[in-house]
Amino acid sequence: SGGSGGTMASESEAQRALQYEQTLMYGRYTQDLGTFAKDEAARLRLQEGDTPRPRRPSELLEYTQGRCGPCRVCALQCQRFLISKVGEDWVFLILLGLVMALVSWAMDFAIATCLQAQKWMYGGLDTNVLLQYMAWVTYPTVLITFSAGFTQILAPQAVGSGIPEMKTILRGVVLKEYLTLKTFVAKVIGLTCALGSGMPLGKEGPFVHIASMCAALLSRFLSLFGGFYENEARNIEMLAAACAVGVGCCFAAPIGGVLFSIEVTSTFFAVRNYWRGFFAATFSAFIFRVLAVWNKDEETITALFKTRFRLDFPFDLQELPAFAVIGIASGFGGALFVYLNRKIVQFMRRQKTINRFLMKKRLLFPALVTLIISTLTFPPGFGQFMAGQLTQKDTLVTLFDNQTWAKQGLSDEFEYLGILEAWRHPRSNVFVTLVVFILMKFWMSALATTIPVPCGAFMPVFVIGAAFGRLVGESMAAWFPDGIHTDSNIYRIVPGGYAVVGAAALSGAVTHTVSTAVIVFELTGQISHILPVMIAVILANAVAQSLQPSLYDSIIRIKKLPYLPELGWGHHEKYNVRVEDIMVRDIRYVTLNCKYRDLQQVLHSTKMKNLPLVESAESMILLGSIERTQVGALLSNQLSPHRRLLTLRQKVLSEDGHRLSDSSIRFQISTETSSGTPARPALRKPLKPALKRVPSSPADSPPGEA
Repeated sequence: SGGSGGTMASESEAQRALQYEQTLMYGRYTQDLGTFAKDEAARLRLQEGDTPRPRRPSELLEYTQGRCGPCRVCALQCQRFLISKVGEDWVFLILLGLVMALVSWAMDFAIATCLQAQKWMYGGLDTNVLLQYMAWVTYPTVLITFSAGFTQILAPQAVGSGIPEMKTILRGVVLKEYLTLKTFVAKVIGLTCALGSGMPLGKEGPFVHIASMCAALLSRFLSLFGGFYENEARNIEMLAAACAVGVGCCFAAPIGGVLFSIEVTSTFFAVRNYWRGFFAATFSAFIFRVLAVWNKDEETITALFKTRFRLDFPFDLQELPAFAVIGIASGFGGALFVYLNRKIVQFMRRQKTINRFLMKKRLLFPALVTLIISTLTFPPGFGQFMAGQLTQKDTLVTLFDNQTWAKQGLSDEFEYLGILEAWRHPRSNVFVTLVVFILMKFWMSALATTIPVPCGAFMPVFVIGAAFGRLVGESMAAWFPDGIHTDSNIYRIVPGGYAVVGAAALSGAVTHTVSTAVIVFELTGQISHILPVMIAVILANAVAQSLQPSLYDSIIRIKKLPYLPELGWGHHEKYNVRVEDIMVRDIRYVTLNCKYRDLQQVLHSTKMKNLPLVESAESMILLGSIERTQVGALLSNQLSPHRRLLTLRQKVLSEDGHRLSDSSIRFQISTETSSGTPARPALRKPLKPALKRVPSSPADSPPGEA
């Protein structure tokens, strides 16, 4: 009977199991997985003898009393429904997109006002060149100095781009005071003043940081309605979406913003965040452009730098080598920009005397850099050879222009209308102006991005790339004034298309991204040059990645952030390196039953900050690690004169006369933080759950075999 009972039990278990059966068209499982799991959980609870919990009395009973009871119950249910819906992702993403669109629009309005004020002061003093120079130089110097001082006092973490730190945070590293409210205030005000000064600085990186702070602050606020916003994994997902929102509302380019944020912040991207980034970035870009229409800056929702290139024949196939040359040259230029930026920072750090002086006078360095750059861009002075009076936005508008500047040379037949007049000089041609502009803006941008203010480098590099592309386009137009199409139809060369290709290529080379091509399409509103842009961007990335790290990885190395960058190109042999090739083999360790003498010998024989804790010398099973200071505090406590006297007194008072063995110690291993308060919190700390990395210095122990 026992055998038959066991057979019946096994048959019932087989019937309950989740099995797969073959059908005519598709195979299927015998039961839905969710239903199967619920049934199994209910069966296990019954087997364990759990009694069903008594149901709590309804919390709504107290609201049902009285004449208005049903209304109160309905209001309470609506309140609970709304609170539960606040936890939905789409609500959070809408709020994030709305806040960032408002912040972006307000900052753009303030920046435009500051730049207009500088133009007004410069134009109002046209009778006196000296007063014009003083106004042109003093205004940006005051703004940059205020931005540096305000940021340094309120939140030094707001200095710089923000993308390198976001890459580190999304890898799981916690950076203190980086996503707080005061950092947000310092970043917004500091960035507005820095960009309002007219210096060659960008806003794309800082906007990624600002959007991330918005997401963090929104999570803290909405956590009042429920604890689901306190989950760390959820916060990481929202920060990933916030990075896309930052780029999307900065350029009104949601698709390129999502792709760019993935490329620059994520090594491994969770696809479940894809829709979050697109949803929030699209909503933010839409609201940002609607605000521009509402403020009557635009007639309708259009691209920021709308171009009107010829669509029927945008370029000839024989122009593709010229676009490839732009890509290769932009790759070398991007690598040179990253190298120059890093060398400027390293030079300032190595000069101990200058560094010590500037650390005491923190505002002197940004003021000096601003003074030099604004002096060189003064329009009546050297700035007349580099379109010095144009802002970054005006410069891009002119560089993407449809007209061919060098078509008739610089004769009177060609008309420079409006802001195009800035590129015209009576004693030089447009090629000289473009070359001077590229060379001067190149080192100016590399120097200006080292100023300790909130700033990015994307837009300056974007403008330089557009100028280089325009230079190549104007050269092609001069060499082939009637175009290079061999058929009867004549299609002239469009230098504005070359400018678009150069902007995407150089910015892609500096950031090591391909999505700059998509950003360019959304910025210009035209996709006619998709093939040349992709060819140039890919070639620029191939060259730049083989020469230098990206600008963001370079800043990570400069700041020594806790982030491991990718190996990159040309390091395939490093993939064959094993842990045993570089690990430290002969290390000192602590066992569970070691003596005080053994602990003292370990401390005297090594200088390691953390000692591995193993089960025994025979098994060598790793149990955790213990800090050196912790072991030293334990020894000083156990071997103190007071403790020795106490031990002797216990020996004398012992009735059996047996010696009290107090020569061994026991380590209690815990992987969780103790809830109780220890007797000596300064001396006894919970053991670390895992062995930390052992420094491989010669003083520690001999290294292993290579």
